[in-house]
Amino acid sequence: MADCCVPEKKGRAYKREVLMMREGKSMIVPGGAWIMTVTVALSPSLALGEGGARRDVVRQATESTGAERAAPASLSKHATIVSRDGQLVRQGSNGWTCMPDNPGTPGTDSICMNEPWLNFMDALKSKKNPTITQVGIAYMLQGDRPVSNTDPYAAEPKPGDDWVEKLGAHIMVLVPDAEMLKSFPTDSKTGGPWIMWAGTPYAHLMIPIDSYPLQ
Repeated sequence: MADCCVPEKKGRAYKREVLMMREGKSMIVPGGAWIMTVTVALSPSLALGEGGARRDVVRQATESTGAERAAPASLSKHATIVSRDGQLVRQGSNGWTCMPDNPGTPGTDSICMNEPWLNFMDALKSKKNPTITQVGIAYMLQGDRPVSNTDPYAAEPKPGDDWVEKLGAHIMVLVPDAEMLKSFPTDSKTGGPWIMWAGTPYAHLMIPIDSYPLQ
């Protein structure tokens, strides 16, 4: 606070009164001249750096809650939480990793996955062939964003494309041998499990939990 509002005093008493004022304490000036309570020092925006620290805490809590909803609580509450920009929010203990919804896409695409799916996602992002040596499982119990069932990188539907939208809760499975997937249909609208991105290095089994298409 500015020292213009402090009465003319000198010595230790003056310094003590100024200190009390800056700490946000009430002070009665000897002689009963005036009473002053300083509240500026208690302002949350100043105490938290213009609200930055509080916003970070709220953001991390929101990300953790949103990410945990992607999988059963018995699994997600012990999982590592990573933000969409790759920042560690919470270190887990069970080998699973959960990510919150991407607010930049329609739908709710929070996800919880094991290690093979982490590697798969890295390969997909880098447009490299994934190396799948173990069964991979990913939960998306909050649904997903709209996506092409045939082209991993399509941003919008094309004529004749099998476009997957309004998909509810589902599980996704990776297998080391793509031949194991050939007994499943590739049409997303059959009402049961199907293969997404068939014929590409990113083929995987989709298992809807909620009815899809919606009944």
